[in-house]
Amino acid sequence: MARLPLALLPLGLLLLPLGAQAQSPLLELNQADRAELESLPGIGPQLAERLLAERARAPFNDWPDLLRRVRGLGPSLSRRLSGAGLRINGQAYEAPAPQER
Repeated sequence: MARLPLALLPLGLLLLPLGAQAQSPLLELNQADRAELESLPGIGPQLAERLLAERARAPFNDWPDLLRRVRGLGPSLSRRLSGAGLRINGQAYEAPAPQER
């Protein structure tokens, strides 16, 4: 594969398919280690510890299961983590539909 001179490197990045620069790798919550969890925006050492401790009790079934079992997670953070590539059994977070009155 031919290499671009460093001066042309920014041009080379522009030639990548649209979206190729911004895609996040997927990370399965039921298999992620502490370092992988802490690499996600919004997960610090304390939340990573709660996630790992709860997962040690039983793997997470889905996003609602995660939200029920782990303090400090809500729809906003779940949406952000899912956008960063976090998955539970391969599934991205989907906010529940608003309830009718």
